[in-house]
Amino acid sequence: MQGLWLSKGSWAFKSDLLDPVIGLDESLVAVQVAGICGTDLELARGYYDFDGIPGHEFIGRVVSGALSGQRVVADINLGCGQCLRCQAGAHRHCAERVVIGIHQRAGAFAQFLSVPNKNLITVDERLPDGLAVLAEPVAAALEIIEQMPKPLPSRVLVIGAGRLGLLVAEVLASVDCKVTILVRSRARAAHLQNKSIQVVTSIQPDSFGWLVDCSGSSSGLTTALHAATPQAILVLKSTLTDAVGVDLSPIMVKELTVLGSRCGPMDKALAWLGAGHLSAPLSVCYPFSAIDSALEAAKEPKYFKVLLEPDQC
Repeated sequence: MQGLWLSKGSWAFKSDLLDPVIGLDESLVAVQVAGICGTDLELARGYYDFDGIPGHEFIGRVVSGALSGQRVVADINLGCGQCLRCQAGAHRHCAERVVIGIHQRAGAFAQFLSVPNKNLITVDERLPDGLAVLAEPVAAALEIIEQMPKPLPSRVLVIGAGRLGLLVAEVLASVDCKVTILVRSRARAAHLQNKSIQVVTSIQPDSFGWLVDCSGSSSGLTTALHAATPQAILVLKSTLTDAVGVDLSPIMVKELTVLGSRCGPMDKALAWLGAGHLSAPLSVCYPFSAIDSALEAAKEPKYFKVLLEPDQC
C-alpha cells in the first residue's frame, strides 16, 4: 500500500508499505483524509523517537470488520484492557498504552490502518470530512471542560493561536465562557468563527484566574505564569519538551493549580461538531506523495488545517 514513512526526522512517500496486520477484534479502515497535527511535526523533531507511519487525526471507512461500510474516527489510545487503569476506564493512562500514529502503532498517513473495534466511533454521513477529521483535536479541547471544577469560571485566557488553541477557544466560547486568546500574529486568529472571542497580542500580569496554555513553548508558559492571578488554574494543553529557562516559582508563590490535559471524548466531539458549532475551516489537501508541499503549507497561517489523502491510482 502507499503512504508516508517517518524515520529519523525524514519524511518519505512509499508505494510498497506492508498492509496492516488485522488482529483479533480489529477492523481494517481505509483512510479518506488525515490531518497534519503539531504532534506529527514534533515526531519529526524526535518526540517519542518515532519510526514508522505517523498520523492520528483521520476520517475513514471500515473495509472489513464489525462496522464494515461505516465512516469512522478512532480513539487513538490503545490500552492493554487488563490492568486496573483499563478496567477503571482510564485506558489513556495504561502503562502498556500504545498510540495510533504516535507511539508503537502505525498511523493514518497511509491507505489503510488497523484499529481495535472498541476504539472505533461511527460518524454521521451528513458530517463533512473537513469537520469529521477535526474530531480528535476537538475532543482534546472538550477534555478541558471534562476536567475542570464546576461551575466553570466565567472568563478564560487561551495562550497560543495554533490549530489546537483556536479550537480550544471555539469550544470554550460555545459553553458561554468569555474567551480571550493571546496571539503572536493576528493572521492565525483570522480563522476564529465565534466573533465574541477577544483577540489580544499582550496581556497584563495577574489578570486571569483560568488559563489554558496551547503554545507548546517556553515563552508561552512563562507568559501564562505571569498572567495568572493568585490561586488560578493553569491548564497545560500542548506538549512542552523543553522548559529550560522557565521560572516555575510563580506556581508556588501564587499557589497555582496546574492541570495537565491530553486526549478527550471522541463521541462528544462528534456531537459538538454535528451540532453546528463550527463550519468547515479553510484547509488545503495534498496527496501523500506531495508531503514536502504539505509540510510547507503547514507553516502558512492562511490555512487552518493541512490535510493528506491517498494518491489516486
